[in-house]
Amino acid sequence: MAGKTYTPDNIRNIALLSHSGVGKTTLVEALLFGAGITRRMGSVDEGNTVSDYHQIELERKSSVNLSVMHLPYNDVKINIIDTPGYADFVGEVYSALRVVDGVVLLVSAPAGIEVGTQQAWSYKGKKPAIFFINKMDRENADFEKVLDDLVEVFGHTVVPFALPIGSAESFTGVVSILDGKAYQYERGGKGDGKEIDIPDDMKSKV
Repeated sequence: MAGKTYTPDNIRNIALLSHSGVGKTTLVEALLFGAGITRRMGSVDEGNTVSDYHQIELERKSSVNLSVMHLPYNDVKINIIDTPGYADFVGEVYSALRVVDGVVLLVSAPAGIEVGTQQAWSYKGKKPAIFFINKMDRENADFEKVLDDLVEVFGHTVVPFALPIGSAESFTGVVSILDGKAYQYERGGKGDGKEIDIPDDMKSKV
């Protein structure tokens, strides 16, 4: 990306919001790694992530300050702002929201809607948002329940763009409703999905 100039219409500013501990920083690591910006995914537990670098963040193993990363997608530059999940640092969230075009609101697949989820929704105001159901590889991950709860709490404008293939240990990929295709991913891989046939038990949902 170095040296490339982007016009304003080819720049997107996105903020990541959620309850604390849902995985915003880890998602950023995966995006940077998948885009080839970093050579390996950092770990919050190991204290080597791109966005959590202040000493207090390394000690707490959680974000305290907002941080800005960027990556290319086709001919678009995406600026991603990772925000703290704890309400104590809500000022950082509001600062991010002043400059972004939209919001990605992460929700834990095992835990579902939490207090911080609803707070983040209220913080964003009229900014457009998508929900990202994270931690589908964890025990007790329940996509259907979380989706139903999101519709119940936030309204029927909540509709899925993708469906998971399996959950917990059997989570292997996603089915994109937008293009009607299924993708399988290697655990520990770089996120390069391999197109596969849509599982028979999911065809009626697409």
